Parts: sequence; structure tokens; C-alpha cells
Amino acid sequence: MNDKFSLTIVQEGDTKLIVPADHQSSGPASSNMPVFYNPQMEFSRDMSVAIMSNLLDDGDSFLDGLAAAGSRGIRIAKECGKKIELHLNDTNTLSVEISRRNLDLNGISRTSISNKDLRLLLSEGSYDCVDIDPFGTPAPFFPMAIKAVNKQGILCVTATDTGTISGIFPKACLRKYGTRASRTPFAHEIGVRNLVGFVAREAIKIRKGIRPIISYYSDHYVRTFVRILDDNKNFHEKIGYCYFDKENLDRKYSAEDGQNAIGPIWIVELSDSSFLRTMRIPSHLGTAERIVSLIQSLIVETRIQRPFFNIDEFARKAKINPPKMDALVERLNQAGTAARTHFGPKTFCTDLPIEDVIRSMTR
Repeated sequence: MNDKFSLTIVQEGDTKLIVPADHQSSGPASSNMPVFYNPQMEFSRDMSVAIMSNLLDDGDSFLDGLAAAGSRGIRIAKECGKKIELHLNDTNTLSVEISRRNLDLNGISRTSISNKDLRLLLSEGSYDCVDIDPFGTPAPFFPMAIKAVNKQGILCVTATDTGTISGIFPKACLRKYGTRASRTPFAHEIGVRNLVGFVAREAIKIRKGIRPIISYYSDHYVRTFVRILDDNKNFHEKIGYCYFDKENLDRKYSAEDGQNAIGPIWIVELSDSSFLRTMRIPSHLGTAERIVSLIQSLIVETRIQRPFFNIDEFARKAKINPPKMDALVERLNQAGTAARTHFGPKTFCTDLPIEDVIRSMTR
């Protein structure tokens, strides 16, 4: 073990973890840490525990492909309530050593651990669930990641290069994800749809399909959980483009490509509302209330396939003070369907024509 940095023990959920003592307690973590650990991602790990406790069965295999200290995979193995086979991998030898110590600390025995380039590992075996949570883009691990998922298995993917995947940096977005994009007021939603669309387009290359289980934006990342299917039926109805009129603020998704279109991206439901409605949230999770709130928002959002709005967009255009969000949503629901979204405190989605939205803003 390297003696140039000290270690400490933290607890997340029911799991104790050995991590670098100098990890940051706030803000984005640095990739220069000797062993990567970001306490701000506890919510993401809690979400994984909650979701996997509803999806995994006894005997299923789970690969944490970029394990670092092993925090996500070990928590799932210990807290999901199922007897799974855990596989941890990282290219950092120090990470592998700390992962071993964390496995021992938590009494987890049905495991294997490797110190390989993830792309090589993905080409060597297959798993019921593969989790890829990189520092930056997940693009280098495709389509190998999809090939490594067993029939009807689950793929979990994170992207932390939010400026790129959301279209704020269009050239990088096109280079990494093959998506034409531009800066929009609803960039976070573009990021989520771009990630799901990217996974779907990579799946089609090997004659596979996907079905999103849950997809969301949080903090500095976008994340999706998808089921890998043996067919790609109706693929072309699910991948399309986004159009945004900067003058009148209207926006829509369309199957048709055209001038100034953003895409190709996923244009249908980002989450499975049936799964979300029956999802059980383990009460021991430290962020359980936040998870419940997110799930409730995602259920509503599945009803409206249109980019979200930000109340400040209209206030600036109309040169008025923005109305109270709850009052605006209530007015919109009198004429159509509207709801607040998980993308931010000032965001909402609605199926009403743009003229009705503006009229409700200025009433």
C-alpha cells in the first residue's frame, strides 16, 4: 500500500468504506486523487442500491467496471438484499488493493477482482449487469459494454462530461457522441437524451436494442439504466431530433432531421413509468427522501415528450418578474398537462402550445 497518503473509514448506507482521508467534502472530485472517491456521489450510489434491489435476482452477476475504491459495487452487494456475484475492476493497482480491503471490511465473499483495461475485460466475459461510471465520457467503452451484458441484462452508464454531452461544447459533442448539438436552455435534458440515444445507436451496431428503465440528471452528471434487448424493433421511431426556436422559445422533438436540428438523440420516454410506480426504496438509505422526490418527478415527466422550459426564459422575454412556479403550473394544468421537472427548481414541462404558455406567464 502506498504510504504517501492516509486513509479513513466512512459509512454510506449500511456499508463501511476505506477511502483517502483527503477526499473533498464538497464540489467536484479530482481525477488526480490516488484512489478516486467522491462523497458527493453518495446519492448516485444510493440510487444504484435502490434500483438494483428491485432488478437483481439471487445468483446474478454484477460488474463494477471502473470500481476505484469499490464503493458502488460493494454497496450493491451488501445492501440490495440479493446474493449476487460481484466483480470489481480498476486499472489503478492502489484502487484494487483498497477494494480488497473494503470487501474484507464488509464480509463480502462471492467476488472476483481484476486490474485490467476495462475494454479488454468487457471482451473476455459477460454479466447480468454491467456498470460503467467513468471520470468523463463513457464513449470509449462502447459497443464492448453492450456485448458484455447477458441476454435481457442491464447496463448502467454515467457521463460526467456534462458540458460536452449536453451540447454546450458542440464540436466535442459531435466527436465523442456523434451528435450535432448547440447550447440550449434545456441542455440538461439534451444531455440525458443524448446519453440514452448514444447507447441505443451503439446497440444497433451489433443488432441489439435497449429499453430505458430510469434516466436522469443530477449534480454534475447524467446517468441511465437500460435493459439490453435481442431485437431493435421500432428503433427508428425512438431516435430523432430536437428543434428549438430562439425567437418564440418553442421547442419539440421530431423523427425528421433538418436545418439546425439537434441529434440524433432519444426522443421517447426516458424511464419506465411502470417500474417507477412499483419501485421500492430501502428506508436505510441516507438520501431516501431525495430518491422518492426524483422518482415522483420522473413518473410525471414520462407523460410529456417535449423539452422542459425554464420560467426565467419567459420572464426575460416578456420583461416581467417570474410568477410563482406552483401558481404557473396550476394555471397550465387548467388548459392542458404540466408539471415541475427534476432538472431544476425553475423548470417545468407542458404539452400546451407556446402561445398558451406565454399567456399563462403574463396573466
